[in-house]
This record gives sequence, C-alpha cells and structure tokens, in this order.
Amino acid sequence: MDNAEKALAVACEKCQAIVSEYTAGPVYFNQEKRGAHEWLIEFEQEPIDLGFFINTLDNALKSLNSDYEAKRYHDMILGEPIIRVMPKNTFYSWLKSKGKLGGQHKVPRLSNDRKYIEEILGMKNPM
Repeated sequence: MDNAEKALAVACEKCQAIVSEYTAGPVYFNQEKRGAHEWLIEFEQEPIDLGFFINTLDNALKSLNSDYEAKRYHDMILGEPIIRVMPKNTFYSWLKSKGKLGGQHKVPRLSNDRKYIEEILGMKNPM
C-alpha cells in the first residue's frame, strides 16, 4: 500500500491533481484480456490530462515496485492501470450505505479481489 500511496502522490504532483478518495483492485487475466489494476478515484481536483495521469501513475508504480515492473514489461501480464473517475461523494455514499460513516471507518485502498470495486460501480446514484 505504501508504494501505491507514493505513486499516487507522484502522479498528483506531476499532473496538478488532488485525490480525495480511492480504491484499487484487480482486473483478472483471462483468454480475452490481460490483467490490470483498476482504480476508482474521486478527485478534489481532476488532472487536466487523464491519459498523462495514468501514464505517470503507471511509471511511478514501476519505479517503486520491481514485481509490478516485471509484470508490466511489454504489457505481457498486466496492462496499464484502468482509472475510473468517480463523481464527488461516491465513497461517502458507499460508506453510508454500509453503515460505516465515522472516523473509524475508511475506504479500503487496495484489495486482492473485486468486491469493493463491484459494489461501488454497482451503486445507481452514488451522490
């Protein structure tokens, strides 16, 4: 998680973006597609160029994590990160729907499965 936080900070600094909340999880490899990491991000200030933000995040992750870099080598195992920009208050609404508002409850940052990603993406009206 430390590497993800650092990489996100690098991408935000270089792209003049501010992230308010995020979560990330896997996109599973299958016969039709490579695996990837999917990020749901709620920005306080969106990057001007989302493609540059994705590329910057990807490169920062590669420089911080040799295992990630090896899996990203020529896109053989992992494709570039998938970033989905979420509307404001999406994560607040999700936590509220789970009865988890308050200081002791936080948005899970990284997950080894798609449970949180699917729940958040499945919300009809997150705001």
